[in-house]
Amino acid sequence: MGNHRRLAKADGAFAFAMALACVVYGDSARIPAGGLSHFLEIRITVLNAAFAGLFILMWASCFETLGLYRSQHYGILAKFARISAGCALMTTVLVFYLKVTKTTAPTARIAVFFLLCSVLYKLVQVLGSQWMAAREQQLVVILGSGKRAEKAWREIRTRHKETVKIVGFVDNRLKTEMGADIACHHLGTIDDLSDLLLRNVVDELLIAVPKSCYDLAQDAIAIAERVGVRVVYMQDMYVTTLKQSSACSPELFSELVPIHEHYVAAQVVKRLVDIAGSLAGLCLLSPVFLIVAFAVKVSSRGPVFFSQERFGHRRRLFKMYKFRSMVSNAPDLLAQLEKQNEASGPIFKIRQDPRITPLGRLLRASSLDELPQLWNVLIGNMSLVGPRPMSVRDVLLFSEATLMRRFTVKPGITGLWQVSGRNNLTFEKWIELDFNYIDSWSLALDFQILARTVPVVFRGTGAV
Repeated sequence: MGNHRRLAKADGAFAFAMALACVVYGDSARIPAGGLSHFLEIRITVLNAAFAGLFILMWASCFETLGLYRSQHYGILAKFARISAGCALMTTVLVFYLKVTKTTAPTARIAVFFLLCSVLYKLVQVLGSQWMAAREQQLVVILGSGKRAEKAWREIRTRHKETVKIVGFVDNRLKTEMGADIACHHLGTIDDLSDLLLRNVVDELLIAVPKSCYDLAQDAIAIAERVGVRVVYMQDMYVTTLKQSSACSPELFSELVPIHEHYVAAQVVKRLVDIAGSLAGLCLLSPVFLIVAFAVKVSSRGPVFFSQERFGHRRRLFKMYKFRSMVSNAPDLLAQLEKQNEASGPIFKIRQDPRITPLGRLLRASSLDELPQLWNVLIGNMSLVGPRPMSVRDVLLFSEATLMRRFTVKPGITGLWQVSGRNNLTFEKWIELDFNYIDSWSLALDFQILARTVPVVFRGTGAV
């Protein structure tokens, strides 16, 4: 609720700024010789300031009442109708105030400007949020197959279909005891859950069983926690998130623990640092980009950049970019080299990889081949600090569902792996460092890793 109210107030503040801009533009012919600053100074009064606060609160209350700050199941036409109604109401409020204060400004012109601008603004905002939500659609497995599970499924299909997709149902009951719709989407029993979470992308496990089935839920929750899948409980509405905890108790279904606000704030700061750092890096290192790109192009045949699909946050695939350090057909040659793999676990690595070009060895030793990933950080696929993104080949060879917990955070350009030995580490040690980072994450740890990365890169420690 608090987040929605803050969003509504911020939205209202922007709307008032838009209204002020429309007033200035509509009355531009009357701006005195002193210019815009002088014009605004004479308009700032106690009454105007009070109206500004009232307008912001009214805007926030209006669109919150219309349900446009939450994920709703309204169609496009219904949303447009609500936006139009809300903007028309707030335009009326603005015109009423201008009339009451006996302004000489052309109110009709200002009203048209503000109505058109506000409708366009809200349409872009709402449809943009809907598009982003669709891209980040939650993939949910429902535990249960009875009446609560059916209720959860109906609610998600009607109220949350834009943001939530049901993967299927898990329950120990026989299919013959389930409803036809649920039986068609039955994925297996609790014993199958671990393998299910290993082979499928799942964001949440929705507990939709009665309290009498606590033991069943406890086993499923323990599996989900080990994998890093969020656990939610179907109470009255599908919105209740439970804190992940290995200490499950009968109070699990009544005690609801919200996400700590300081953690959310720290994540926001982390994203801001990523944006600032990647922008600064792209700008300051642009001459290096040009030099490396030219060197790659003239030293061997093929494109300057190498892109490959990697698993990122929540196991979503994204294209990761690097300066090409191998021959152009390197992916095709991998199958021929599999027998020479020197790495333990699912990863592939040989020290004298014949696919790497002479320039590529230098780029890898100096980590210059990683620089294009600053673009991945800027657009949000990666972070400056985090576990390294893994290839599709490597992840498909995972044999334990618990390994999927490394995808609960964004992958990074550098991390504990980078500053602790890089390619000299075993796969088991690599995963251990990833889990240590996830469990002990803080902004201070990120800055510490960034500081340690610089000398490691200069020394070329563990580079292959």
